[in-house]
Amino acid sequence: MVKQGRLISRGFTLIEVMVALTIFAVGAIAALQLAAETTRSSALLEERYFAQLVASNRLAEVHAEARWQTWPPRNEQSGESELVGRTWYWDQQVLATVTEDLQEVTVRVRAIPEGPVVAEVSGFVGRR
Repeated sequence: MVKQGRLISRGFTLIEVMVALTIFAVGAIAALQLAAETTRSSALLEERYFAQLVASNRLAEVHAEARWQTWPPRNEQSGESELVGRTWYWDQQVLATVTEDLQEVTVRVRAIPEGPVVAEVSGFVGRR
């Protein structure tokens, strides 16, 4: 007489495979979201860095103008600057201080006209 027994399976069941695929999919989605967020953050940091350079450059120009050309620096001025193949839009504001030989200059930089301020730099310009 031959015994009827169960066949011993050495593979994974369909449920086990589906659970493993689900776990893998959740992990892959999380990794992709992290990569996308990192890329977005890098782009924002790059934009802020270049806007900061534009603002610093404009403040240096104001220093040079005040030293060699005009005193006091012109207030409520705006313009455009080219950097890394992009056009940046800046506004400058000049405020009086306690002494008339010193002015506070604030430069705000935008990536698009009338857009949000990406960088802002303030400094003091003195009469020579």
